[in-house]
Amino acid sequence: MEPDLYSIVYCSRNLIGGDPAEVTGELKNILASSRVNNGRVGITGALLYNSGSFAQVLEGPLQAVEQTFERIQCDSRHSEVTVIQSGPVSARQFPEWSMALTSNSSFTGTPVATAAFDAVFSHAADAGEKMLSIMHDMIVSDEEWALLDTAP
Repeated sequence: MEPDLYSIVYCSRNLIGGDPAEVTGELKNILASSRVNNGRVGITGALLYNSGSFAQVLEGPLQAVEQTFERIQCDSRHSEVTVIQSGPVSARQFPEWSMALTSNSSFTGTPVATAAFDAVFSHAADAGEKMLSIMHDMIVSDEEWALLDTAP
């Protein structure tokens, strides 16, 4: 167990506008800057993009996670930032990634995706666990995120 290891899972509403190419370009920018910034402070995690919403996991030293999350909350590319799970953890879920990204088109708009985000925004008690499980399964088993960047 890493000392002072902390995790936060949140969801937010997407405010990125434009055509699909413009949105993909902005996601690439988010991914590139996240990987640099997170790598500097020992944060790992994942970002799920589902056209209308984001879900993100940040994990690492408590102070680094808190400071990163404070900065994220001020980002104008999303709104309705909703923390669905936070606290100390015994192990990282995404130890290989300063920031993994998935925007799996086979997931977007499915009943599972809709239910997961509905649970989040309705403040369901198990929303954090459900979202974390979905994200982990998608990133570990599906490589579609690689179209945005292949370097961990």
